[in-house]
Amino acid sequence: MNLPLDALLQAGFSMPGGGELLLILLIVLVVFGHNRIPQLGDALGKGIRNFRKSFAKDETETTPTERDVQPLPEQRAQPMDEKLAQSDKNHVV
Repeated sequence: MNLPLDALLQAGFSMPGGGELLLILLIVLVVFGHNRIPQLGDALGKGIRNFRKSFAKDETETTPTERDVQPLPEQRAQPMDEKLAQSDKNHVV
């Protein structure tokens, strides 16, 4: 949903100013306390690092070459008639 900038401004959406940021910081301080804020910052930083590492890992992954792929051993499936015949021989009354 792409709204033009004018529509967003008319709806009252804009970047918070200095007063709003100060109010948000004050609310965060009251809710979490001054001792917990550094822990939240560490957790947020680790989360962002892990998120970036996951994207970097996806870019470095490559597809296996023919040399890396091992062929599966061939298994011949018995036809169902042969299996039934063998099971009948084993279940002699």
